[in-house]
Amino acid sequence: MKNKENVTLDTFSVLNSAGWFLTIANIAGITQLSWHAILGYWGVLLLICLATAIIDPLVNKGGNKGGEK
Repeated sequence: MKNKENVTLDTFSVLNSAGWFLTIANIAGITQLSWHAILGYWGVLLLICLATAIIDPLVNKGGNKGGEK
């Protein structure tokens, strides 16, 4: 039996990692972005999360009809 590991990257984790990089790089002095721009990035990411959390149950309101037993 072979052991297969599937590596998946979802969009949110990539955006989240980019946000942490921007924040830490700004604290370390690597970048010279304004804190307003970084907070705006986190704000947009929060809005994406909220929109996904609201829209997903509306789209999938039927639930799991059938499937594996």
